[in-house]
Amino acid sequence: MRNRRRDKNNSLRQRVLILCEGAKTEPNYFNGLKHDAAKRRTLSAVDIEVYQPKSHSPLGLVREAIFKKKKALTKGNPYETIWLVFDRDYHKHIEEVIILAGKNDIKVIISNICFELWFLLHYEMVDVNKRYLKCGNLIKYIQQNYVSRYHKNAKNYHELKPLTDLAIERAKKLEEHFISGVKSNTKFHEREPYTNVYVLVEYLLDL
Repeated sequence: MRNRRRDKNNSLRQRVLILCEGAKTEPNYFNGLKHDAAKRRTLSAVDIEVYQPKSHSPLGLVREAIFKKKKALTKGNPYETIWLVFDRDYHKHIEEVIILAGKNDIKVIISNICFELWFLLHYEMVDVNKRYLKCGNLIKYIQQNYVSRYHKNAKNYHELKPLTDLAIERAKKLEEHFISGVKSNTKFHEREPYTNVYVLVEYLLDL
């Protein structure tokens, strides 16, 4: 990843849009990072929005992102980057979403099976052969082994913050398994267990 550090004045002028499919978990986490005392000033221009189309699909999410990008350009106040954050789950049209996002220079952050995998990486390296089948199983595992009171709507950023570097390191190792390992032919959206949330987290931390 290229170094995105700049002088403070330029950082303050950046506009970054993060569109989250989830209503609570993802926005709570990124808002926690945004309002962290150490990053509050440099992330003041980051807009974190929740958009849930009627179909609750990533396809609706990318269409909204394209609309917001064009609107911002028209107003002469464009976003430097736009990010989509969603779970793989059992959504259809994922390939179409990834292609459409790529054509519009919109970045895709995907977790398979759900965002909680990023949380788990703060506590342990995930077994690449492990399958949770559904997000509820992953949440139950976190509750039984690490955070007994964990629930999807909780504000977990500050609890996870001291372990962020470990989570990033583990996420990169997990990704490397799919890039150069026996599963190197696996399509981006079919990697499981997988999350590239670390890419967005590193980007925000480097602003």
